Amino acid sequence: MRPNGRLTAVDRPSAWFWNATRRTAVALVPTLARPDDEFAAGRLESQEYRLYLTMDRRDRQHACNITRKLLASRPDAPAVLVRAALLHDVGKAGKPYNPVHRMLAHLYTPGAMPTEPRYSGLRGAWQVKLHHHLYGATLIREAGGSEQVARLVELHHEPGGDQDAALLKALDDET
Repeated sequence: MRPNGRLTAVDRPSAWFWNATRRTAVALVPTLARPDDEFAAGRLESQEYRLYLTMDRRDRQHACNITRKLLASRPDAPAVLVRAALLHDVGKAGKPYNPVHRMLAHLYTPGAMPTEPRYSGLRGAWQVKLHHHLYGATLIREAGGSEQVARLVELHHEPGGDQDAALLKALDDET
């Protein structure tokens, strides 16, 4: 259950099942993904939008879904949080989208993998799952993006005491 008392997909097995089924179908058939690039373009700085476009369409759809949920729950969300929601998975853009590797990494990922050197294949998918938040923050900084956005992306899996990063993690976990 979320802190606001709303149930999450984990609390409702049928919702979890249908969400997993939908995500699997989209993973296997990329044309099912419908990212709202225009929505993103209206919220991101130009260098951030260029990074956003490097993401696979399935990741862009997920980013837009997270951002819409954020805005539904917090219409007054600061612009940096909205931009971080759109870019939270940009660190996955460095590798080609392989649905089998993504699914296997979702089912099992070793507890520790080095961030560098970057591997290919399933080992690379494990690295991306574990470290995409670090890769994404680096990409944002290298592109000249906002340090605040980069920091939120970096914290979105381990927010510590950052409330905005914790909200981003909660939304990501339920979607």
